[in-house]
Amino acid sequence: MEFVRELFAKIFPKTKTTFLSLVIGVCTGSVVYLGTLQRHFFSKTYFLYALLISIFTAVLISWLQQHILRARFLSFSRGLRILLLAATLLLTLVTLANVEIQPMYYLLPDTQLRIRIPIGDIPEGQESVRLLWVETGQGYVYYENMNYVGQWERVQKNVLFAPNQNVEITWHGKVGPEPEIAFRMTLYDQPVYVAWNGQEVEYNLNNPKVPEIIIKTALDIPIWYKLPFILSFIFTVGFVFYALLVLLGTWQPRMKAGRLHGRYTWLFYMLPMVLMWGFSLLVFWPAIMSSDSVTLWSQNLVGEYSDWQSAFYALTLAVLMKVCYSPAFIAILQILLMAFLVAWGLKSLERRGVSKFVLWLISLAFALLPINNIYAITLWRDIPYALAIFWMTVIILNIYFSQGTWLKGLGWFWLALSGFLVAILRQNGIPVAIAVLCLLPIFYRKYWKSLVLSLLLCAALLLFMKGPVYDWLGVDRSKSGQSNLILLHHIAAHLNAGTPLSTDEQEYLNGFLPVDEWDYYCCYVGTISYDNDFERERFLDSSAENRKLALDLFLRDPQVDIQHMLCSSEQIWRYQNNVCYMKSAHGFNSWVPGEVSWVVPNDANLENDSKIPTLVQPYVDLLRVFGFRDDFLVVYLRPALYLYLSIFFVLVIVLRFKDPRALLVLMPVLVQDIILFLVSYAPAIRYQYSNFLVGLFLLGLLFLPEKTPVKDDTPSP
Repeated sequence: MEFVRELFAKIFPKTKTTFLSLVIGVCTGSVVYLGTLQRHFFSKTYFLYALLISIFTAVLISWLQQHILRARFLSFSRGLRILLLAATLLLTLVTLANVEIQPMYYLLPDTQLRIRIPIGDIPEGQESVRLLWVETGQGYVYYENMNYVGQWERVQKNVLFAPNQNVEITWHGKVGPEPEIAFRMTLYDQPVYVAWNGQEVEYNLNNPKVPEIIIKTALDIPIWYKLPFILSFIFTVGFVFYALLVLLGTWQPRMKAGRLHGRYTWLFYMLPMVLMWGFSLLVFWPAIMSSDSVTLWSQNLVGEYSDWQSAFYALTLAVLMKVCYSPAFIAILQILLMAFLVAWGLKSLERRGVSKFVLWLISLAFALLPINNIYAITLWRDIPYALAIFWMTVIILNIYFSQGTWLKGLGWFWLALSGFLVAILRQNGIPVAIAVLCLLPIFYRKYWKSLVLSLLLCAALLLFMKGPVYDWLGVDRSKSGQSNLILLHHIAAHLNAGTPLSTDEQEYLNGFLPVDEWDYYCCYVGTISYDNDFERERFLDSSAENRKLALDLFLRDPQVDIQHMLCSSEQIWRYQNNVCYMKSAHGFNSWVPGEVSWVVPNDANLENDSKIPTLVQPYVDLLRVFGFRDDFLVVYLRPALYLYLSIFFVLVIVLRFKDPRALLVLMPVLVQDIILFLVSYAPAIRYQYSNFLVGLFLLGLLFLPEKTPVKDDTPSP
């Protein structure tokens, strides 16, 4: 016993450390058990695993606190310590919002399941109804544990029911928040009635497009059943973020001494990107062109421009079309521009001592990331817009590195030009440019004249282009009324929620489409706006009435608007367990096997013309292997993940350099995503493409070796 006491005293020498270590150890074991090991039966083995994890974690945390973390944490100033703890809490809550919260099984009440299946005559050559599985969220229910009324047999681990009978299946037990039932698809109409706790819903198994009909039911589980997981998760993941920020924030990578390189050798960082994206272009020659791409192309053929699709981008295309009438020419320039800007950003990191090995890895990651290979050769205005956001981000980083001296010479001009491009290429880019250019003078007062000059030049260019130039070219601004789609989405949310309407309001909305026919879908407004019976153009022309109605409905029930925004904009803040599909993950017209098409049918004589046609299908198959799907992307291809990575990387630099001004580097993507959160009505990945570029680039910040930013008086584009 004396040996045990001595060992315990050595591992846990202080009361505070002991208490913290034990709490987080227990929480880690709990979150692992509840999240992965918990089943609908008690397992002593799994419980033992969780106990061992708790003990090991407690010992590890105690050692880390004593020998590494505590001293490093105390080395920060009081303000930085507060920032670190606040950032830890924020990152933890964000991560919690992206995981499936598991209730504690033993606290859940029993739930009743009842399945009715009226089976008639089965068409010749077809199989009767086959139940594949019932999954409770805690594991699968064994078929012997369910009660059956009707004839059935066990076939290949499934339950197959005989035809011409009324089948009834019942079961009761504890289930998680989203149990699922799976049947084999049928080629004939076959109703199935599923009732959880008496709430019955009808489904049809006739769906030849999918082999398995999976019925998921969201059950309302009170929050207190989830509290053990939530609290355990916050303590466990919170400590992980705390430890990472402290360790990385105090880590000082060493800068290896090496020979000086030529002024333009950084251009070699372009090679992996140019080669890989160029290969993608050869496969999908002359470029990937969706309906939006063809619309912009056609505007130049007829000389009619609309500012909703960015008349500036259309005019830029018009100039380039005069040089070479081919989408491939535009795509090649886009590839070169993307690779150049990334390489220029990597040069900025190289000059501050980041290892070339790291920079080459980042360049290779840019080259191989599937979404970059697709978007680099897609003709959307969103691509140059994302490049403008990226360029502005790197410029702000250079201003921070140089403590403002980068603005000397032409620095202020490049900043103004990047702001102008952000503002002119997308309507939501205007507040991004304004926010960035207005905030910088506050934090770099010594250079306020240069920064104010940047702001004035950006505003002058924007007003000149949208004023005299657009007037001279006869640009159609009426399409800007499509911002009414944001209001339409909020109004539809209130109709769906049953918010009371006055007689005049109901008549007003009935004038566009009878309100009982409004098909509200929180993820996409197109279910209403593209309804054949909805008078879309008249609604878009009724801005004043729409604004008044939307505001009145908001004042009646703000909760409806909040819930709607959380759902409609989930792509902005959620990278896991998404409800919404992901629109415009690519610009392919079709990538059905054997029917791959990347140029939408058009009257401009543009068509698919692959230079390596034998690789078209294998290329698409490879994209699917790496998680690139039509409407869904794997976690590492979701924009919200790259936003959070960007925040984490910059926080590390704030702690390492002990300068909160580094947070300004986040401003372009952060303001952009906040705006999209407020106004999103379509879950389009391309609106957030800048997240991928910025997040991947800022990975290099982790390897900055300097303790303080170095001055650089040589700005370049």
